[in-house]
Amino acid sequence: MRIIGYERVSTARQGENGLGIAAQRQAIDGFAAQRGAALIARFTEVESGRNPDRPELGRALHLAK
Repeated sequence: MRIIGYERVSTARQGENGLGIAAQRQAIDGFAAQRGAALIARFTEVESGRNPDRPELGRALHLAK
């Protein structure tokens, strides 16, 4: 199995409450390890989820297709 990681926070302050990029990265890495999957790419951005124009999400979805 091959997976693509996508990590996003709305603001840099989110990293302070345990939901930051590092925590998401750890969850993605753990998911891949449990399933013996290869993480083929990782996309990271700081952008509001309300913003439909998220470049890194677009790149991740394009690669997934």
